[in-house]
Amino acid sequence: MALRPEDITEVEFSRSFRGYNEEEVREFLEEVATQVALLLEEKEKVLQENRELRRKLSEQEEYLRKMQLQLEEWKKQVEVEKELARRESQMIVKEAQLRAQKIVDEALERKREIEAAYRGLFEKYRLFQIRFKSLLQTFIESIEKEGLSEEFREEK
Repeated sequence: MALRPEDITEVEFSRSFRGYNEEEVREFLEEVATQVALLLEEKEKVLQENRELRRKLSEQEEYLRKMQLQLEEWKKQVEVEKELARRESQMIVKEAQLRAQKIVDEALERKREIEAAYRGLFEKYRLFQIRFKSLLQTFIESIEKEGLSEEFREEK
């Protein structure tokens, strides 16, 4: 049974010969009642403070739970972004490699064209040399047959 201040102040003792001084007992009981009242008030304050702290703790725990969920969500998002960035970088590298290969292929094709043109020009030059040499040879032979070479020499 919980003891209340009223219980203390309303208590009645039986009277007996050579008993306690009633006034002292009454004053003591009033002091005890006052102290019990103060203790009960203090207890109520502590209980209220305890409830408030538990409420705040609960709020903080809920806040922490939400923050942890948010953190997990952000981590997932970071992983998704990293994967997207990795794929994009791979795509960029692949495109760059394809462009580089195309440039190399075009350069090789151009080189082959230039080499073919060079061979063609070189062949034409060689044929020109042969024909020119042949023409000169024919001209020299023609001059020698007609005897022009002696007349030409005498004039000099």
